Amino acid sequence: MRGKLFALLLLLALPAAGGCGGKEVVVGGQKEVDAHATGDGTGGGAPSLAPGPRQSLQLVGAQGTITFDARVELVSSAGSTELLGDPGAATVRIDGQDTTLLVNGRVEEDRYTAVRVTFTSVEANVIGGLGGITGTVAVDLGVDGVTVVRPVDLGSSSEDAEILIDLDASEWLPNASGGLVAEMMFRDAVKIRRLD
Repeated sequence: MRGKLFALLLLLALPAAGGCGGKEVVVGGQKEVDAHATGDGTGGGAPSLAPGPRQSLQLVGAQGTITFDARVELVSSAGSTELLGDPGAATVRIDGQDTTLLVNGRVEEDRYTAVRVTFTSVEANVIGGLGGITGTVAVDLGVDGVTVVRPVDLGSSSEDAEILIDLDASEWLPNASGGLVAEMMFRDAVKIRRLD
């Protein structure tokens, strides 16, 4: 009798011990997705040699930060799922020398093939290196913000994933006029990819 009682107590204790130290075990088919952000994905490397009249921020050594608010959604054939968690507000360096976690969350298992990011605020605080320009540069996002959708394969339906939202500041920030950057210029520059 004592052996059966001990075995029963041991079985009851196992689920409680399983939750200690590490990720929570989720039953019911979910995957974890982390969304990171950077100011310029080419930061820290060699200067850009792309043709055109604009210089890469790396060539002029732009300094400062970009602060933005964004909502991140994953898109599958069944629809879209928002990554919930802390508010999607972040500050990154203009030169791309850092990466920050924007938002993360658990979503239903599915084959996600695109990422949709809705920016509601984007503002750069330039402190030097942009051809003598300093001060605040805002992206003109209109009333409802701007939505960027990029195809990104997040792997199998049960595989956890990390994505990088690259603001690619070297593409839009040098084109500021009167402290503003056009919505289309910003939207076309943003890149989103999976981190491996």
